[in-house]
Amino acid sequence: MADFSATTFLTKLASGGALQSLFEATVTGPSTLYTPTDFKFMCKTTSFPISTVEVTPVSYMGRSINIPGNREVQQWTTECYNDESHQIRSSLLGWLNQLNNYETNKRTKGWTTTEKYTGQLTVSQFTKSGAEATNVVTFYDAWPSSIGEISLDWETSEIQTFEVTWEFSYWDQTATGTAKKPEKKKD
Repeated sequence: MADFSATTFLTKLASGGALQSLFEATVTGPSTLYTPTDFKFMCKTTSFPISTVEVTPVSYMGRSINIPGNREVQQWTTECYNDESHQIRSSLLGWLNQLNNYETNKRTKGWTTTEKYTGQLTVSQFTKSGAEATNVVTFYDAWPSSIGEISLDWETSEIQTFEVTWEFSYWDQTATGTAKKPEKKKD
């Protein structure tokens, strides 16, 4: 029987539910590159990553059976405010330029191994009290693959924003919630 009680529903949102606006994203770039410390203030939007395992169909006696395959590669996208000194955008463009220089079409000398040209990204979601992060996702071996355009327009007074697309090797999640694991179904 369905439970239509608003009181029951609200007990499931004990602290009122997680708010989309209570997050912070940080970037730690390669040690040889300046990493913008203000990224956590200027990152306007992002998301927790999608997690997908590809389906691998296997045929048996004319019947297709789906089994789990490889984890699908994803990207992470952020949207940042642009400050008047262009600090974050300039440092990210510098990172791209060292990965592949516009003029020479070469990577910076010494950037031959993954740990030399990648960094770590973190997105944390906070409680309404701001006291603790309840969910933290860390992206490893990360680097920017695309830095979006910035529109200029005489008819608007909005602060400029730009998107950054990030590549990474893998990610993990640390949640501090006390959610119970689903029980296994009995056959």
